[in-house]
Amino acid sequence: MQNKLTSIAVSFLLLAAVACSAQDGAMTEKLANDDAPFLLTYPNLTDSGGRVVLTNEHVVLQRLVVGPGEWEGIHSHPGNQIYVHIKGGEWSGRLGGKSEYSGSVDKDGAVGWMDEIPLSAGHESGNTGDTPIDLIYVTLKGDTPIARDARHTPQAYPNFAPEPLLENSWMIVQRVRVEPGQWSGIHGHPGNQVYIHIRDGSWSERRAGAESGSTTIIQAGSAGWVDAVELSEGHEVGNTGDSTIEFVLVTIK
Repeated sequence: MQNKLTSIAVSFLLLAAVACSAQDGAMTEKLANDDAPFLLTYPNLTDSGGRVVLTNEHVVLQRLVVGPGEWEGIHSHPGNQIYVHIKGGEWSGRLGGKSEYSGSVDKDGAVGWMDEIPLSAGHESGNTGDTPIDLIYVTLKGDTPIARDARHTPQAYPNFAPEPLLENSWMIVQRVRVEPGQWSGIHGHPGNQVYIHIRDGSWSERRAGAESGSTTIIQAGSAGWVDAVELSEGHEVGNTGDSTIEFVLVTIK
């Protein structure tokens, strides 16, 4: 806000800032409390709760890293969630103290659905490979669709076709690859989407044919929320770097 303030107004603004700071702190605590039922805890890891990278009323994204030779420890899953591997690796699993699977390899960008698993099941997984596994969980906060009346279809781009990964009653999941110099073509977005980047890269955007003039540097593991974009806005994005961009796009139903 750009205003010419008198000294009295400045004093008032400082008092208001203190009040806003207190409110922001309370809001942060409320958000953390609201997220708690949907977050995983890996008791054997030093960073057992990982990091929340995105949260809103519909979804929470939590990033966790499991080092070589580490087992997560027995934990529960709330269900209605997917995992997205930023860096894949070799997994082994136990259920009730017995081996459930061993040496299963997930590639970078691999995605899977998780149903609810109670703590009493004795579920845990371990990184039995020799490199860290880095993954993000996308957990829905509701049991019912958030846009019931919408006609849900996979995201489409004129210049390339995303790879379908998963579709169920809650979401559509696709993997998108954009080569250096490639532009998506003009497209719209239905809203209620989450993107998770698997590779670093450089993005630029055009609206109605005019390039924004700035380049956004993205890093693997970065994530964001996409609101609705009408086709009439002439929106498109392009890879203006020298390496392939790859991301997972989740359309929430």
